[in-house]
Amino acid sequence: MEKRFNIFFLSNMMAEKGVWVLIDACKLLEQQNFNFECHCVGKWSDITEDSFNQYVLTKGLRGKVFAHGAKYGDDKNVFWKKADIFVFPTFYHNECFPLVLLEAMQQGVACIASDEGGISDMIENDVTGFVVEKRNAKALADKIAYLMEHPDICRRMGEAGKEKFEREFTLSRFENNMLDVLNRCL
Repeated sequence: MEKRFNIFFLSNMMAEKGVWVLIDACKLLEQQNFNFECHCVGKWSDITEDSFNQYVLTKGLRGKVFAHGAKYGDDKNVFWKKADIFVFPTFYHNECFPLVLLEAMQQGVACIASDEGGISDMIENDVTGFVVEKRNAKALADKIAYLMEHPDICRRMGEAGKEKFEREFTLSRFENNMLDVLNRCL
């Protein structure tokens, strides 16, 4: 049996974090007969476990799209290890610099996220992943499909993201940048 492509979402289970957009994108992928599974991990919020499961059922995605609730530490790392891509289609009005994208890059997982807050400064479009228009399930599905059809590019994007994380976002890099700023102020 062919391995299913693993799509991973990690955030609070909120409409503004793009959960419904992701499920709609999954429906488009399912209609094109892509072999995938989508795992959503996060604390229930304005999306409840019941409303999530009902939406998945309504879309005919039972057995393809799953919610696991909040996970931490090793329980969360299990999902990172299985992820082929990380998807974050947020349109949350207070989104700034989502740490979950840094976590994905640190894990070496290619990212697809919406153009919100500082995301386009984090993800190098076509290098470490893709930045898509907010609330656009078709654009999201198209980019996921592209990476499913090009696993070598998906893997390279994940590697490029990990390199970018090591180069720009480690704690030591942050400390050095802060020292540089403070020294310039003196």
